[in-house]
Amino acid sequence: MGSGPNKALQLYSIHTLPESLPEIVRRVGAAGYDGVEFAHRFHDAAPDAVAAALDDTALEPVAVHADLTEIEAALNGESDLLVRCRTVGCDTVVVPHLPASELRTRCDIRSLSRRFRDAAAGLEDWDMQLGYHTGRRAFRPFLPEWAGKIIEEAPLPEAAERYTHRLLTGLRATEPTTVPSETPMWNLIARTAPAAVTFEPEVAEIREAGYDPTALFSLCGDRIDMVHLRDVDSAGPFRGYEDVPHGEGLVDMDAVLDAATDAGVDWVIYENEVDSDPAAKVDHGVATLERLLDGSRPSRSPTRVPATSS
Repeated sequence: MGSGPNKALQLYSIHTLPESLPEIVRRVGAAGYDGVEFAHRFHDAAPDAVAAALDDTALEPVAVHADLTEIEAALNGESDLLVRCRTVGCDTVVVPHLPASELRTRCDIRSLSRRFRDAAAGLEDWDMQLGYHTGRRAFRPFLPEWAGKIIEEAPLPEAAERYTHRLLTGLRATEPTTVPSETPMWNLIARTAPAAVTFEPEVAEIREAGYDPTALFSLCGDRIDMVHLRDVDSAGPFRGYEDVPHGEGLVDMDAVLDAATDAGVDWVIYENEVDSDPAAKVDHGVATLERLLDGSRPSRSPTRVPATSS
């Protein structure tokens, strides 16, 4: 690959395409990407067929998203995840999401950090790297231990628990350019070795959490190899956020790309969860990344992804 960043597509963005995974890989290669990042459909096709499609298109398998429990199962010989990764030539496995129950308190994050360290050590025996795709929950300040115990002992519906956490933490002032030490994200970075765990900033998730996505670059140092580009905008009071086309929302794409370039990030990965034509997303993604990476960057008014016909 070139001096970077290189262009990749997170395949979850086009998971509604009816084509087989090898056919999707060939479609992405023909569009002009340098790499692909696999998600839930990684187990849908024979790995030899996926490897052949990657070879045919000269696409690099940037990473595979897999839950931490699946990675642990694979290390225990209960899943073929790592065999599949080796077959397609992928050497990075990224945890895409973590449940709120593992991120509430300092006690939770101590336990989670041990699991990350153990998984990273196991992956090292396979010559593979562990990564974490940063979700918004990891940027919410810790709950007091007593509050975490109450939620644990009297489980709330997910929406109610989310609201309760926001209510308890929303009163604390935050500085958008600094990730504070009382967050799971800061502690997960501090409690894991740089060589063991890398981080994949998901810039929309960080923005939803109330932080400037570029704040994570200075905190992580050289532990960032990949960046996920997605955009969101406010859905209105008390309604959270909604996905929007890149450059039309709250994420400062120019600043993110500048920070990624300065940090020597290898991959900028297009992710798009707007409910729109998945085939159009493939072309929109490569055009968006090329525009952002070539320095011209009129990113506040990009081409919209055509909506799916009803």
